[in-house]
Amino acid sequence: RIAFNALPTQITDDFMNKQYFQQANQIMITRHPHNFYEDAHHAATDIIYGTRTGYPCCFSNMHQAWPKFTQSLWYATPDKGIAALAYSPSEVVAQVGDGHEISIIEDTYYPMDDKIRFTIRLSNSVKEVTFPFHLRIPEWCKGAAVTINGITDSINGGSDMAILHRPWKDGDQVILSLPMKVESSRWYENSVAIERGPLVYALKMEERWMKKEFVGKERNQFGFDYYEVSSPTKWNYGILSATIEDLEKNSQVTIDPDKQSCDYFWNVRNAPIQIKLKAKEMTSWRIYNEMTGPLPFSTSKSEQPEEEIVLVPYGCTTLRISEFPVVR
Repeated sequence: RIAFNALPTQITDDFMNKQYFQQANQIMITRHPHNFYEDAHHAATDIIYGTRTGYPCCFSNMHQAWPKFTQSLWYATPDKGIAALAYSPSEVVAQVGDGHEISIIEDTYYPMDDKIRFTIRLSNSVKEVTFPFHLRIPEWCKGAAVTINGITDSINGGSDMAILHRPWKDGDQVILSLPMKVESSRWYENSVAIERGPLVYALKMEERWMKKEFVGKERNQFGFDYYEVSSPTKWNYGILSATIEDLEKNSQVTIDPDKQSCDYFWNVRNAPIQIKLKAKEMTSWRIYNEMTGPLPFSTSKSEQPEEEIVLVPYGCTTLRISEFPVVR
């Protein structure tokens, strides 16, 4: 959940700049003393993008995140099998069964797609190898399905695991389907977050990046330059209570297959999935201290007309609203 939501947004696409803090509702990124944290020692650099903004050790450590996520994809199991516990394009070589070496190639656009494809590869010296293949079923998923070589297979195991125990041949293919539904969760002041599968969704906002320079002694502490980000996009929306009551019916999901397969989809330009739903502007919700003001309590009433807003995956955003008031 952290890797697919919070991680991509706190680093620029070229991995050269990072935020020390990020905000769930983040409508501008400026060098400014914010009152959510005592940042006297960071010279008001905690949310701007830079090499050493905030606290400098993060620039040395931030590159560890995706490799460590990759380390957590595959595990050996006590029953001489193998388990896929997190999903991402990968290839693993492992010993299973009675010590036979096999490889599994995982091909997927997950979390931007709900299908994960595995191809089993055996060494030339054996015709088949029997071992259990464990697949984690995420808590949010209802109705997971597995096919083996195009034939539907029953899911054996607990509610959180599918265990496929059988003789495997070279070239066998497994497809795990994890249907994703639009859902909501409740947060501070009874606000809602919109979720689908492992992804949180946020208001799509235009981004205007501005490069600025540090001067004097600050260059030694924070590096040569940094980025601030602003937007002309209206942000102070509440989602209609009628929409929340039946999100599957009252939301529209669109998926762009070309963006699913692009080289890098973790930005607002390449976001492959959009969710459209109805909302109203809340004119009393205003900017405070270069941030969103205090979150209005749900469910307030708004006299503004209904509008259709567009949400994209949180991890694709830089500016966003992801905790929405509910309005009537």
